[in-house]
Amino acid sequence: MAVPVILGVIKIAGYAIAAYELYHVGMNIYTEVEAYKDNIKKAKDEMKKMMKSLDLEISENIDKRTELAQLNAITNSDKQSPTTKKPSGTRGASIAGIPAAIMQKIPFRPVISKVCETADQLPMVQLRAKKGQKFKDVIPKSKVEVVAKLLSMTAEEFADVSIEEFTIVRLKQLAVNFMIECMDELLTWRGPLKAEVCFPFNARMNQFQNPPMDGATRLKRAGSDINPFWPMPSRARGTISADIAIPEYRAEPLSLTNIFALVEIKFQGDRIQQKQFDEYGKLNNQSKQAKRVSGITVGEGFKLSLFRYPEDKSPESNDDKSQGNSSNNRRGRN
Repeated sequence: MAVPVILGVIKIAGYAIAAYELYHVGMNIYTEVEAYKDNIKKAKDEMKKMMKSLDLEISENIDKRTELAQLNAITNSDKQSPTTKKPSGTRGASIAGIPAAIMQKIPFRPVISKVCETADQLPMVQLRAKKGQKFKDVIPKSKVEVVAKLLSMTAEEFADVSIEEFTIVRLKQLAVNFMIECMDELLTWRGPLKAEVCFPFNARMNQFQNPPMDGATRLKRAGSDINPFWPMPSRARGTISADIAIPEYRAEPLSLTNIFALVEIKFQGDRIQQKQFDEYGKLNNQSKQAKRVSGITVGEGFKLSLFRYPEDKSPESNDDKSQGNSSNNRRGRN
């Protein structure tokens, strides 16, 4: 490939973040939420214009063996923060099994860091100002349904929800999903990062299924334009959804035999639960078995990583202030 995967993805992420920021500077969840889907469409259109000037070989001429070798090389060179290398005493580090996920090296840490940084800085102060109140008290009835979809909730769940920190976390996570999904779309659904990957659980067979697809490499979505990631394409009991999945080979569908890594993102204010990682452990064992049966590998399923923002962001994101500042200046944040 003419463009190394990591360099190409960082460049694409830069364009995606810039366009996303451009069309979300004025978002107000109370008065402009109906325009949210229009802003997303504008952001995608803007990114497509910008992408015309990029070398798109990252999404073409994909060689399976070369791709896996690149992913392994990028993973081995992953630069972690001190709190990632030694997570003792930090958020979630006291939970059994979590430190290993925190310390797990992953590819694309700089990209994930920049995307999370953008999501973390979106204008959501209105929610903090209303802390302690319930949404039904401040949202007009005509907007309840659309705001509930934005927050991945049913109208019934939404009725008794207080405006607290977890709500802000949901919006940040949604922003991350949109940016990564847009990157994937720009690369004709063969991007190396996949957002909100649903693994349906078949209770009768007591095992997870491959993620539902909408085409060769595009993940199936069952939601609306406002939030295409919710509801998930499968709502069977036991189904899990990974924040980010990295396939071993982007030219083939994401499957139990085509997972390089899963990354769970936790912003501040989001709870880290051992049960969630136990479920990932079961999925990992099933992936390992499927790969063994297929003759792909005899040793490993996938790498499981917990990415806590900001503790686990790439140290490089602190040094690269010039790019971040130019992006911030475009947004004109106060």
